Amino acid sequence: MRRTATRPIVLAAAAALCAVALAGCTASASANLTVPASKIAQDAEGALAEIGEADVDCGDGTVDLVDGEVVECELTDPATGTVYDTTVTLSDVEGTNYHVDVQVAETPKA
Repeated sequence: MRRTATRPIVLAAAAALCAVALAGCTASASANLTVPASKIAQDAEGALAEIGEADVDCGDGTVDLVDGEVVECELTDPATGTVYDTTVTLSDVEGTNYHVDVQVAETPKA
């Protein structure tokens, strides 16, 4: 169940949050395990849960589960509708286990 934010998200505090994520994966043609970008978005939302609700969109593609993989996403503050560029970087990848490091821009998109 999602809770509704009643105040804007404090985005500056989100700059270095991390979360552990487990993902169901499939093998790609390049033999890397992959996960849907929507799963990366869910993991990023979980990492940001400490500061409030955030809606993260990382697109519709798939993401290779490889250390250092960078996924460009957008975070929307549900309280204000303000959109921020967000970078999610995978680390500590071991099979289907990985961490996400979420970096949110300090200023909204123009």
